[in-house]
Amino acid sequence: MRAGGFGSPVPFLIPALLIVFAVLIFPIAFAFFVSMFEWPLSGGGGARRFIGVGNYVTLVRDSGFWNSLWLQLGFIFIAIPIELVFGLAAALLLNREFRGGRVVRALLLLPVFFLPVVSGMTWRFMLQPRYGAINNLLVSMGMPQMNLLANAQTAYAAIIVQDIWRMWPFVFMLMYAGLAGIPDELLEAAEIDGASYRSRLFEILIPLLYPTILTALLLRIIDALRIFSEVYVMTEGGPGMATMLFSLYTHRIAFGHMRVGLASAMAIFLLLLSVLFAVTLVRKNLSLEELERRGGGG
Repeated sequence: MRAGGFGSPVPFLIPALLIVFAVLIFPIAFAFFVSMFEWPLSGGGGARRFIGVGNYVTLVRDSGFWNSLWLQLGFIFIAIPIELVFGLAAALLLNREFRGGRVVRALLLLPVFFLPVVSGMTWRFMLQPRYGAINNLLVSMGMPQMNLLANAQTAYAAIIVQDIWRMWPFVFMLMYAGLAGIPDELLEAAEIDGASYRSRLFEILIPLLYPTILTALLLRIIDALRIFSEVYVMTEGGPGMATMLFSLYTHRIAFGHMRVGLASAMAIFLLLLSVLFAVTLVRKNLSLEELERRGGGG
């Protein structure tokens, strides 16, 4: 018997392990299992048949799969850097006390609390060609009436703008918290030494914010990889395949083509892609922490 009258800690861990198994390990394992089968969703689609890696081979040969992957990566590499810039700029601007500052900071966070479906519907109505606020603004400026969601280029740009509008305040919140953790003495000492604001920004603030920036990147990339509701509401992946992001194409394969096995293979691929991004950013963060320890030790 250990001190305090408790024995082995294993019985106390069992409930947590069961929950992790039920909500994480089992769904992943089952999705991998299903991905090894030709698994029609409808009862009349034929019997389930084991095909090994056949679904993964089908994906590699599927032009729709590659199109959705490039659209997804383009979405990530366009939207997230802009969100980081906006979030950091707003955090730097509002990282001071002023009259009504708390109200302003609270109001900036409102878009984050919009449900994805509500955000998508709001932007769909705003972009409506006859009655939408954005089209009315363009017409008032002398531009022709346009159906922005019916054009491939503008529809893709619209879903990116929608995501930037909804999620840059989330990045702002993280950056503001990171700035709050930086000692004022560092900036005051640099200012006394004659350092310009540009020098203080790029040589003190941003290097100290690297862990926060990497955390924001990781959270936003993982969230962007699974974006679905707002894009589905706005365009349903159209026009054509112009906004058919990865999650929408997975949904179409599963519930449009009734091929659950192939959709499960896409889900496993998305999981691996998420893990790749996560491991890369976490290793980068650990490398920065190691450099800071060495610098501190020096």
